[in-house]
Parts: sequence; structure tokens; C-alpha cells
Amino acid sequence: MSKQAKTLTATELRRVLDYVATRKHAARNRACLLLMNYAGLRVGEAASLRIADVVGRDGNVKKEIQLKPSQTKGGHARTVFVSERLKKN
Repeated sequence: MSKQAKTLTATELRRVLDYVATRKHAARNRACLLLMNYAGLRVGEAASLRIADVVGRDGNVKKEIQLKPSQTKGGHARTVFVSERLKKN
């Protein structure tokens, strides 16, 4: 039986987001939390993102994020799909 990482419940996520909203750099931290929770990014991956990685030239959020090997833990490029739920938040 493999161990599954514990994830935040909807209530716990809301509490964390409410707290983050009161702190410095709230928008950046909210974006990182949502990317980690809904897209499965690791902390280092979310922190290494640039606006151009997430937002297209037309100003809309991309459907997928291409992570370079230098941005990932294992050193392998990967694609992260952006759900509609994540786009809404």
C-alpha cells in the first residue's frame, strides 16, 4: 500500500487563503498556494514560475504550464495542466 500525501481540505485551504490575504505579497502567495493545491506543483516549481510561464501573450491564462528541467525536483521537464477550477480562482 503506497502512502498518499495529505492534502488540505476545502475548509483548511480557505482558512490559509484568508490568512494569506492579510499578509504582505498576498496576491503572489495566493497564486502559489492555488497552483500547489489545484495543479500539484511543488513549492520550488511554483516559486520558479515567471508570468510568461502562466499567462499567454494574449493576456489569458494558458491551458498548460511547461516546466523546464531546471524547475523540477527530478530534473525532468513536465507539463502541468491548468484546470478550469484553478483558472476561476
